[in-house]
Amino acid sequence: MTLKDIALLVSNQEDSAEASQTLTKKIIVKVATLNVVALLIFGVALVYTIRDYQTFTGSTQKYLLIILSGFFVVISTLGLVYLNRTTITPLAKLFKLFKWVDTVQFLTISLLIVLHIITFYVFTAEVFQSSMNPTLQQHDRLIVYQFDYTPKRNDVVVIFIDGDYYGIDESHYVKRVVGLPGDTIAVNASNQLLINGIVVQDLPLSQVDSVKDWIEFLPEGKIMDGFYFVLGDNVANSHDSRNIGFIREQDIKAKVIFRFYPKVGVIE
Repeated sequence: MTLKDIALLVSNQEDSAEASQTLTKKIIVKVATLNVVALLIFGVALVYTIRDYQTFTGSTQKYLLIILSGFFVVISTLGLVYLNRTTITPLAKLFKLFKWVDTVQFLTISLLIVLHIITFYVFTAEVFQSSMNPTLQQHDRLIVYQFDYTPKRNDVVVIFIDGDYYGIDESHYVKRVVGLPGDTIAVNASNQLLINGIVVQDLPLSQVDSVKDWIEFLPEGKIMDGFYFVLGDNVANSHDSRNIGFIREQDIKAKVIFRFYPKVGVIE
């Protein structure tokens, strides 16, 4: 028996044992689906939080997701127990319960999935600087990937600038990774920055000495493990590793993967 048939019976104020049985099964399936989804999200969120995977998201949001998903696990479990022990009549009342459960299930699952995604995998960000021109413009809206991210060469990344460590105001930078741990870094006689012998950038004269200072004490001229060299695409107007030095891996929080406003496209 379909929902359309059941709705017709309800509109005609008729009862049917078959319709009640069918509707009860559908309600149980929906509540059980909510229970499974909430349990999966609760378990995954708990494991990710315990293992402390590197993410941009703070602990409060992670704990909130764990509590919320756990709450719906308990509620849906109690609902299943109630449905298996109770016979609901008449059909009109059962049909109203079905519509209510259907709506709540859809909204709850959608909420949990969205919260899980933005807590552990991606989030949105806005650009408030011009240091990545022309790749990124001020006020571009971005989608950023954060889960257990390991920086790779040429990735455009979001960096947390720890004021205590870098000696400047605490903020967030968007830069491009150009030097990886183990890479050889040098400045040649033409004031060009070289990574593994390849010219990366013609250094402005005002920054040549500071870059040489940063690389002077590197063992064999190689970037140390756990550190990266980052630059802004806007060579003339970027505060980056030329000024503040090598960036700790723990401070590189996420990779910019997509721009959705005002232009739309993948960031490379």
